Amino acid sequence: MFAKATKNFVRETDSGGDLIPVSHLNASDKLQLLSLVTKRRKFWCWQKPKYHFLTVTLSDVLTEDKPIKPVIVESDFAKYMGKFEDIVQGSIETSFVKISLGAGGKGYVENQSSFGNLRKQEIDLQQLMKDVKDRTIDLNSSLLQQVIERKREVLCILREKIITTQKCTISEHIQTEEKVRGAMGCTAKTIKVSVSENGSLMKDSSVILEIPPATTIAYGVIELFIKHNGQFDEQQGGFEKESTEGSTYPHSVQFRDASFLYQPDAVDNEMYSGAKNLVPSDASISILKQDLSRLKTQFQPFVKLPEDKQSALYKTLCELLLHEEMVTALGDMFDDICTGDKPDLEEFKLEQQGDVFHLLQLLGCSLQSELLLQKYQPQDEELFSAAHLLISAMSELPDDTLVLLRACCDLQVVPALCCLPHIASADGTVALSSPLVATLADRGRFDVVQRLFASSNINLEMTESSVKAVTMKEPRFFPLVLYVALYGFHALGGNV
Repeated sequence: MFAKATKNFVRETDSGGDLIPVSHLNASDKLQLLSLVTKRRKFWCWQKPKYHFLTVTLSDVLTEDKPIKPVIVESDFAKYMGKFEDIVQGSIETSFVKISLGAGGKGYVENQSSFGNLRKQEIDLQQLMKDVKDRTIDLNSSLLQQVIERKREVLCILREKIITTQKCTISEHIQTEEKVRGAMGCTAKTIKVSVSENGSLMKDSSVILEIPPATTIAYGVIELFIKHNGQFDEQQGGFEKESTEGSTYPHSVQFRDASFLYQPDAVDNEMYSGAKNLVPSDASISILKQDLSRLKTQFQPFVKLPEDKQSALYKTLCELLLHEEMVTALGDMFDDICTGDKPDLEEFKLEQQGDVFHLLQLLGCSLQSELLLQKYQPQDEELFSAAHLLISAMSELPDDTLVLLRACCDLQVVPALCCLPHIASADGTVALSSPLVATLADRGRFDVVQRLFASSNINLEMTESSVKAVTMKEPRFFPLVLYVALYGFHALGGNV
């Protein structure tokens, strides 16, 4: 809840800027100005960098034993109150093999964030660089050696933070209703409500979180470029003559020519060449064909699974679509496993740890300690690679997109959506007479798909005889990420 509120805050006040939302309330005390932060490279161009707060400051790693006394400037930032609503609703009437099924449901989520008057604390950067002009970083320190050895991290300094000035609250109100006739229902909500037989069930819940004054809700960093002699300056971060040959990810060779492979000499996806224009504006959805064709190879391990394991993995991942925070934590865990780092179990609630273990079992991972999650060793690296790609895409999708994707899985329209880029014309049109997309002719299904596409910067319209799908203005990588997720679920639910 805290993470969702800070993400909304940054999106509304600094979209495309330098501010980074704080994900965990207990991390606030670690965010002191001049603290060192590591910024970790990601595998795919759509991923956001991952930051790790160290327990030392810039003064602690400089060669001269002389503490830095930075000039700190404090100013009013904003008075912030936000209210965000999401309503997901839809109904469908259909018939399969003479068994009539009907489902109707709607979900309502209201998030209210009242951070009140906010203050910004920032370092006088110009004065700081003057103060450290003739000083060098001790590259022999154990901390710096660890950062250099990992090769996927750069060193940053925390230069600014946004803090609360008063006690404030974050509340979430959820009301869910679902009615089902027959034996099958459609779930398109943020809370799963399971019912059997004929009936109706409503769940209404409210959660309120109080946070104290002086809580950091967002921060900004500067990256350091560090030379061999320990001299450093402020620019795109890294270490002098850092090797950029060969990714630490063993399966990236499969995507050597793919535009969505993360470039190993870039850290921030904003700095990635072409990231902002990865997908062109106002273009037919068919422009995704070239990149998507490579996904068929990547997701083949899903297709080759025995039917029982395929079904179990599909069900497990579908359930995850209703739990955004767990998806994000899993994305981080899979990154750690691929680089040989120890997964951080603290990202998961105690009741979630069993689900994590079950997922890794389905992927054929052996572990030395079940509950401590000390170390995983994927036995089937290709299968694990496919799961890593799918979960990485899921973790970049907003929570409302995840909910709508779950609805599309329930409504069995994923195969049709995967066909669209391959059969769309140059202007994005597809005839509804095509049996490949016949399911989209149903208005209930179409409305859900239209919302799903809109949440990923794709505009979908329907006429009497066709549908038309084109990218919106400056769609960035969102259409591609959505289709990575769609292809992954399609591979688990049938053939790609």
